[in-house]
Amino acid sequence: MGRAYSVFRMIHKPVLAGFPILRQLDPDMISGLSLVFSPIAYLLLAERAIVPSIVMIFLVLLLDALDGVVARAKGQAGSRDGWMVDVAVDRMSEAIICLALSRVFILLTIFNMGLALLSCKYKKHAIIPLRQVTLVILIAYFLLQSHPIFSILDQIIFCW
Repeated sequence: MGRAYSVFRMIHKPVLAGFPILRQLDPDMISGLSLVFSPIAYLLLAERAIVPSIVMIFLVLLLDALDGVVARAKGQAGSRDGWMVDVAVDRMSEAIICLALSRVFILLTIFNMGLALLSCKYKKHAIIPLRQVTLVILIAYFLLQSHPIFSILDQIIFCW
């Protein structure tokens, strides 16, 4: 039993014990649900509703994490089909969310899609955690609204 199994026991098992309904769900269904919330995050970002956007992106990321937890609990972790669904849904989710942001984010999304294709070809997971980076940047954006750097951050996130 390696380190990954220890992490599974410490984190995933308590989550599954606290929410037994998760065991009933299909991991691909959970991935699909995260994709359903991505357009909502896009709409909120397009309206610059920062706090609701942060909450929605956090929900998308939570669902993305839960699909892996459920897959491991059901012994489906490592399945090629499940991994492909997860990678495809994650990249689509990023693309939808980042369309509301500046060209910098769109270019990073395109680059990330290329990395995902290479990941599939070489069977190594190598991507930029773009939704997580976006979440951190939006939190900083919200917290720095009264700081002089805010206008620069606004240009980077929304205008370029």
